[in-house]
Amino acid sequence: MSVVDPETEVELWFVDTTPPPAERDMRVVLSPVPTVRSCSTAGGDVLGTEVLGAAVLGAAERDRARRLASPADAARYVRAHVAAHEVLAARTGLSPADVRWEVGPHGKPGPVVGQRWNLSRSGDHALVALAETDVGVDVQVRDPRVDVHRLAARFLAPAVARSGADPDLWRCLSRLEACAKAVGGRLLDVLGLDVGAPGLVRADGGPWHGQEWWVSDVAAPAGAVAACATPGPRAHAHRTHVWGADTPSPVSVRGAAGGAR
Repeated sequence: MSVVDPETEVELWFVDTTPPPAERDMRVVLSPVPTVRSCSTAGGDVLGTEVLGAAVLGAAERDRARRLASPADAARYVRAHVAAHEVLAARTGLSPADVRWEVGPHGKPGPVVGQRWNLSRSGDHALVALAETDVGVDVQVRDPRVDVHRLAARFLAPAVARSGADPDLWRCLSRLEACAKAVGGRLLDVLGLDVGAPGLVRADGGPWHGQEWWVSDVAAPAGAVAACATPGPRAHAHRTHVWGADTPSPVSVRGAAGGAR
């Protein structure tokens, strides 16, 4: 049985990407001039400012936003990526506009000044993960329009897809996605992985045969599920924050055996 090493830690940031009414125009969403608003707690203590414009994003990010189906989708994308820039800036000492990263063949973002990280988006939610090791995260909105049983039959191990022990197929799919992202792979690369429960997971076949992950479920906003995975058998701990309600610390996140996408 694995024991949580106090140095193996993942820091998670949930982001509400709900676009305000003003961001229903693509020209506003992709404005080159950033605007800011105060971030405060329920008690009224101002914690800082939140950059709302797209000026901090790189050219590839802005191009991706332009290709999305609607201004609302673009606004969600921009808000998620602005949050990632701000959280990474606090960790690395860079300004948000100077945060840049390379992208792997399957979308895995490379480190920023040595800081490993990952990002997931679904509906009006995004999740940013920080670690000193590789890490993968996934957030999934329980969309009633999606046939989750069909997805489970395609991607999950047959025993998991048909099992009555864990009927929460959305959560299983989230665990699987987190594992794929932790190693920079695709869902097709981890087909058959037994993610019926959190904890130690091992690939018994496929491109990642012999690979192990530690998987944890993450408490998510209502109507969503989330998971976090780090490569290797060592357990990890995670801390969860809310962007706009908490302030990122400039202290690096401690970790030990993990990845990002």
